[in-house]
Amino acid sequence: MEHEIKIIPDQKLAVINYKGPITDLGLLISKLADWVDAEEINTMGEPFVVYYSPRHEVNDGDAVYDVGIVVDDDDAVDNDMIRVVDMVEHKMLCGIHEGSTDNILDSYAELVDISQANNYDIIGSPKEVFIKGFHNCDNEEEFITEIQLPIIEM
Repeated sequence: MEHEIKIIPDQKLAVINYKGPITDLGLLISKLADWVDAEEINTMGEPFVVYYSPRHEVNDGDAVYDVGIVVDDDDAVDNDMIRVVDMVEHKMLCGIHEGSTDNILDSYAELVDISQANNYDIIGSPKEVFIKGFHNCDNEEEFITEIQLPIIEM
């Protein structure tokens, strides 16, 4: 798997904290997109999800996760569902998963192997950036998901 280390700069994020089935993900991204449009918020990049439940368990009932997008608007304000938060600079081990997410755990396993081989310690929750996903693509086989694992070098 192709991989790279990215330094993600300080960012302002709009996020929806959620506990429920992962099948609600599309609805949550739609709610976030509607808020962005209604409030005329400038965004940077594609929507993402951060999993607080173990990734291998998210398809089995309720999961805890955030759905978000980077916003480029200092005037963005919270509402009842969406929080606007600041994220500090951090280092990520990143790899691209192509196609359906049915086998995305294989890509996670490859990134974990890369992490171990390079003495990186995974220090937080995984993030999936939907470069090409159900919000902008009809064919699941054409999906492109960037997996980001927060790391420190040991």
